[in-house]
Amino acid sequence: MKYFIFSLLLIFSFKLSAQFGRLSDQAEVSIITVGPGANLYDCFGHSAFRIIDPSKGLDRAYNYGQFDFTEGGFVAKFSMGVAQYRLGAYPFERFYNNYVQENRWLTEQVLNLSLEEKQAIYEALETNYLPENRKYVYDPFFDNCATRMRDIVKEVMGDAILYNSDHLTKTSTIRSLVDENSYNHPWVDFGIDVALGTIIDKKATPEQYMYLPDYVLAAYANATILRDGRAVPAVKQTNKLFESDYYEVRQEKMSPTLLFVVVAVVLIVFTVRDYMKGGRSRFLDFGIMFLTGLLGAFLIFLWFFTYHKTTVNNLNILWAFLPNIVVAFYLIKRETPKWVRVYVRFLFILLIAMAFVWILRLQVFNTAMLPIMVLLGVRYGYLWQKGLTKS
Repeated sequence: MKYFIFSLLLIFSFKLSAQFGRLSDQAEVSIITVGPGANLYDCFGHSAFRIIDPSKGLDRAYNYGQFDFTEGGFVAKFSMGVAQYRLGAYPFERFYNNYVQENRWLTEQVLNLSLEEKQAIYEALETNYLPENRKYVYDPFFDNCATRMRDIVKEVMGDAILYNSDHLTKTSTIRSLVDENSYNHPWVDFGIDVALGTIIDKKATPEQYMYLPDYVLAAYANATILRDGRAVPAVKQTNKLFESDYYEVRQEKMSPTLLFVVVAVVLIVFTVRDYMKGGRSRFLDFGIMFLTGLLGAFLIFLWFFTYHKTTVNNLNILWAFLPNIVVAFYLIKRETPKWVRVYVRFLFILLIAMAFVWILRLQVFNTAMLPIMVLLGVRYGYLWQKGLTKS
């Protein structure tokens, strides 16, 4: 049976070679890493394959990062976790010139492969580029342009390639890696932290780091390949194709933390005034309840009604609590039912639970959440102890 299976694989390999052509001894397979750019979707950098074979006049980039904003419903599909990216294959010179024009550095790592391994990667890429295969469902953490640099090579090399962890000087989670690479986009970072759940707070494995192009570069620089019982470097040559003077600058002048501190101070002053006068700002309570409930509805939608792997188990619902939408309409009345006070006490307890979740690092919240938590704690505490007692 095993000879039969081997024969089938051999026949299949011959068919692919006949379809895509054989590489020569001069062929090389490289990982190309591109530095960050000015656009939001460029802030994490980029990765691509390069296959060059001078004897065949072949020098091609294989780019898994292509997408089309003008595609019908692209934003909606991205929100649902079903957006499709596609593999582009075109002359490397065009790929190179595009990023040079954007002033983004390019580094090439030539892989230390046998001719058979180069051929297998070439055929895998060409197979992926067939019209029926070139599109794939994009996942920013588990299936993107960078992870394909890992997965295609791993598919060919199997356990022969080892991504070591010596270059990782600290323990990180996927969330902390997002923070590390989006610090120039604080509102995007805040949005990601609110929208994503506990799955990205687990310790990242060396291979999981490789959803980021910078860590693909570092991983291959430190990777080894087992050959005849000994480990050899996975990269035989590193070339700096283009060095850039581009410097990332902070994109937003008003950070979420600063804005929420200002908002919290103003609304806490209103709460103190209510306490002094023995009254209650009904529209303030309505606004807080309605907005937190509305956000809670959005988080529940992401959790249960989309295909995102990372929006489940999101403990931001402890403060963005869906039922608040309904309770908001009771709080806008002068007289509220007695159960509303009990409900507000429950919200206060949820905030305490959220603090323990953060301390225990079951889920790490964005630092901009601190003034929001203080504001909600003060307001809920006032409503529980004083603001709703007459009701």
